[in-house]
Amino acid sequence: MPIIIPFRAIRYNKKNISSYICPPYDIIPKEKVRTFRGRNLYNAVRIELPSTYFNAKREFERWKKKKILIKDELPSFYLYEQKFCFKNKKYTRTGFFTLVKTEKFGKSIFPHEKTHLGPKKDRLKLLKTTKINTSPIFCLFSDNKNIFKRIARIIKNKPPSSFSKSAEISEKMWVINDNKIINILKNLLKNNKILIADGHHRYETFYGFTRGGGILTFLCPFEDKGLLILPTHRLVKEWTENETRKLQDFFRPDKKGDFNFYIKNKMFILKVPRKFRGLPIEYLHLTALKNKNLEYVKDKHEAVAKVKNSSFPAAVIVKPLSIEELKLVVKKKLLLPQKSTYFYPKVSTGIVFNEINADTRK
Repeated sequence: MPIIIPFRAIRYNKKNISSYICPPYDIIPKEKVRTFRGRNLYNAVRIELPSTYFNAKREFERWKKKKILIKDELPSFYLYEQKFCFKNKKYTRTGFFTLVKTEKFGKSIFPHEKTHLGPKKDRLKLLKTTKINTSPIFCLFSDNKNIFKRIARIIKNKPPSSFSKSAEISEKMWVINDNKIINILKNLLKNNKILIADGHHRYETFYGFTRGGGILTFLCPFEDKGLLILPTHRLVKEWTENETRKLQDFFRPDKKGDFNFYIKNKMFILKVPRKFRGLPIEYLHLTALKNKNLEYVKDKHEAVAKVKNSSFPAAVIVKPLSIEELKLVVKKKLLLPQKSTYFYPKVSTGIVFNEINADTRK
């Protein structure tokens, strides 16, 4: 069963932290690092994507001494709300920060996609040097009786402990140190299973380093109406005419296809065979994209444009996974190809930090 642990977060000694936070490391382009550094001398990017790992440690310690960062007195959970728009539709996503006791995958905590080695090496070096969870992983749990939803509604009636506003998103955070609420949430997770939505590299790195320590985690219900999953489209670096012909061996034409293959200014709308019992994204990588060298883009128009201008010979436009398909991943213990999901927006870095100490490494 998953074990969640209240903790004494380290966080900015300000209520408005708009200029202090940044996105997680894996979506900050190199050219944008300077932009975040310029927003504030104490912007979290200096810890999340430092010039050196030692500089991250040094800066963090300096910020604590100057009381830029403070540590909460009581072990707590932290309610976190994000409000945003996507394609003219408004969303509100709500969950909470906690420590989740790490374990081997497949017991009560499940990955949903494969990982790369490179990011794991980078995050391990940062973790070993700083002893800090700089950014949380993002996980999903079931709240089918709306227990968490009701708690969140009550807490949101109070002023937030901190907030952030930008053109794209507004964020609020509330400290939860009421033992009654903490115990209700602990019990809610006891009979649950957790799916890692984002942060596989950080989880694997942390588990390898601490062997069962508590990792900083944002937990969000599967049932949350603000949970938005976007697709990540595939750009294929090598593609032949023979492979185009072979598509008919793998797929069947269908106007409500699972994928759109765009090859030489022609769109093929295709569906997986009825006899395949897994998810379409699995079948795609077991057949047409098996052993293919790929690049990934979020925008389907960009993917098509790159084929039109001959940057790539082929593109595959995929559909986003549904919540029900994600639940199937947990039920059947599936491991999907890399970049099978993109949870939008990312959870910001700098809302709360977690120092790894003797307690969190048990």
